[in-house]
Amino acid sequence: MIALRTLDPRHDPEPAGWEHLRTAGRQCVTWRYDLLKAYAWGAQAPVLLTVLHDGGTAVGAVSASLRGIRPRRGSYARGRDVAGVVDVHAPGNRSQKGWWFAGDLEPERRRELLRRYVRGIREELGPSWRGVVWREVSPGEPAQLPGLVKAALPTAPLARLATPWTDMEAWYARLDRARRDSLKRRARTFTADAGLSIAVGPARELVTGAEAAALRAENDLKHRARLFPQAPLPLPYLDALVGGDEVVAIAYRDGSRLIGLSLILDHPDWPICLSWGALPPESGGRKHLYFDGYVRMVEWAIASGKTGLVLGKGQAEIKRSLGADLVPSSALAVPF
Repeated sequence: MIALRTLDPRHDPEPAGWEHLRTAGRQCVTWRYDLLKAYAWGAQAPVLLTVLHDGGTAVGAVSASLRGIRPRRGSYARGRDVAGVVDVHAPGNRSQKGWWFAGDLEPERRRELLRRYVRGIREELGPSWRGVVWREVSPGEPAQLPGLVKAALPTAPLARLATPWTDMEAWYARLDRARRDSLKRRARTFTADAGLSIAVGPARELVTGAEAAALRAENDLKHRARLFPQAPLPLPYLDALVGGDEVVAIAYRDGSRLIGLSLILDHPDWPICLSWGALPPESGGRKHLYFDGYVRMVEWAIASGKTGLVLGKGQAEIKRSLGADLVPSSALAVPF
């Protein structure tokens, strides 16, 4: 028998066995419940987490934002609107899906669990909520999602770089000569820069939440939507994120000043490059740190024996030039 438990992470306590379920589902740290809570308090729309149970056992989860009819411009959510759509997406990043399962469930059982989720969330919200939007839908997945009428909108592709090599030269050999030479030259230049330190390791040892927030803001402001800008992730979220055991940082410092930072969500196989931020050269940064960050990421992934890196969305052609595959992605709107 299928059962659902729907939670508001802002107010509801962590469900029993949640961390075991997250681990069994091989989900990154952004699904840890304290981070879900911090994310929900800083979101622009109310967040609901639904735990899927099959035969009395928790087997998966769905996270969704309730996008109401009243847009909130750069502000945090207060309560639910009277109507809107259910936006299924991963909390805190665009490189994961908002639904997942633990174990080897058969495809038909997965479809039935998601059908029951849709029915349950409609009952939870009422008839004025008009449908579900599933984000980060990969090729072949629309048939797995419930609904008779589906409208797909292509979105930015997801870049994934496999790292099956034992050394960096094997990666460099895949790149065109101009890209390879520029990456090597810049890496040598930064390594030889006496005023610059480059450290790769557990984020909690290399950076504070406040430093991460400041550099994320540098990058976010360049890409922020003007009409409906996203509210920044709150400092308590970033404190919890970098203070744990599952985030890796690549930190560039000029003396004690942090001038560049990449945060990676660790994973046994496919770590996710969560964010990049850097000071512009006119504010004390260095040119081309962005490209050097990829060199350090790949170097870390190879040394750590990872299957590959999820490089995320945006800058698709640059990531392709670094050897990444671009996986098509879409948003799928399904009316109730």
